[in-house]
Amino acid sequence: MQVFFPDIERFQIGVTPDDIIRLLGCQEGSVDTHASALVDEYIEECTRIMTPLGAFVLVDSAEPESLEEIAIGGIHFRAGKIIHKMLKNSETYAFFLVTVGPEPEKLARDLLSNGEYLEGYITDLVASALVDSVADQVHEEIRKVAASKDMKVTNRYSPGYCSWDVAEQQKLFKLFPENSCRISLSESSLMSPVKSISGIVGMGPDVKFNEYTCEICPMKTCHFRKAKNQL
Repeated sequence: MQVFFPDIERFQIGVTPDDIIRLLGCQEGSVDTHASALVDEYIEECTRIMTPLGAFVLVDSAEPESLEEIAIGGIHFRAGKIIHKMLKNSETYAFFLVTVGPEPEKLARDLLSNGEYLEGYITDLVASALVDSVADQVHEEIRKVAASKDMKVTNRYSPGYCSWDVAEQQKLFKLFPENSCRISLSESSLMSPVKSISGIVGMGPDVKFNEYTCEICPMKTCHFRKAKNQL
C-alpha cells in the first residue's frame, strides 16, 4: 500500500483574523483592539513555529455489512449512517493524517499556565484553524490524484464526528507506517500532537462533494458549529 507524503506549502496555509474572530463567537468588527491585536500576533507566531505534515493512502472500497459501515479489504469502520451516506458511490477511499506539530499546542499550554487565559485560548483556536488549513491542502492533493484517474472527491470526515467513534482511529492508523507525520496514538485513541486530524475522503466518478451541514451532525458542542451559527 503506497503512502503519499505531499509537500505542505506554508504560504498556502491560510488562516485569517476573521476566521479566529468567528471561532471566538464574535461578529466581525465587534472585537476590541486588544483582542484583535492578540489574534494577529498569535496567527503570526503559530504559523512561524508550526511543523506541518500530511500523508494519505488510497484503498479500494469493499462491500459493507450495513448502512453504518465503510469497508475496505479486511477492515470494517463503523462510521455511522451519515458518513456512509456522504461517501456513497466511492470506489476508492483516501485515508489521511495531518498535523501542525507540537509547537502551537505547547505555546497555548504555556500561556494558560502563566495565567494569560485569553492569549492561550486564542492560540488554541489558531492552532485548530491551522491544522484544518493543512487538511485542506492534503484534501486538494487527493483531489488531484482523483482527477488523474477521472474521479471526483467527497468532503472529508473524521473519527469523533457524525457518530463515528474516535476509537476507530486505531484501525485507521494501522493503514500507515508507525509514526507517520510524527503522530502517535494512545490506547485511548488520542493523537499526539493534539493539533492533528485523521480522516477519510471518498473517490469515484459518481461521488458528490457536500458542504458540511451542521444540521445533520449530532455534535451540539462543536465550536465550528458555533462559528457557523454566527454567520
